[in-house]
Amino acid sequence: MNAFTSNASLVIYPTNPNWIPDKPEALIKTLQQTGLTGEPLNKNENSYLVGEYFLDHISFMGCSPNIKLENENDDGTFTFIRITTTENITALTGKHGFAPHCPQCKKPEKNWRVLLKDNQLVCSHCQQISDAWLYNWRKSAGFGRCFIEITDIYPKEAIPQSSVLELLEKRFQIPWSYFFYHA
Repeated sequence: MNAFTSNASLVIYPTNPNWIPDKPEALIKTLQQTGLTGEPLNKNENSYLVGEYFLDHISFMGCSPNIKLENENDDGTFTFIRITTTENITALTGKHGFAPHCPQCKKPEKNWRVLLKDNQLVCSHCQQISDAWLYNWRKSAGFGRCFIEITDIYPKEAIPQSSVLELLEKRFQIPWSYFFYHA
């Protein structure tokens, strides 16, 4: 499933795939108070401009990352933040992910796209049936009901500071992680 419109994103998500905030506005308020997010984007309730302290919370790799923090050309290709919640656990894998490693035998499952059914995988090596989120996706996929998408960030171009993940964990009492979505 592609819940995102951007073809490349950095996505922050809770490690418990069933978790969603009791009050979505609490998540939004937390992100705005930290300065990660700013004002709503075009009055869209779930998309936000980057906040005043965005660059303090996201570390960019390399010597000259090419990101646009404003919609200069009105083409929608700039970095903004979208918060998505879903009724059921959603698999966000993109087309450019790595073969995930089985939690039982640790071998890569190269045919995972064919084998992924109802968020479960049957390992072709050891036949273990596991929830797909238990596999090691090497930061190329995520499963959940709540996602904080930072658009137009390519894989390994940026990572969230541990302080952001720790703040979310402290505020919502659940660990958070991240992955790169690349359509």
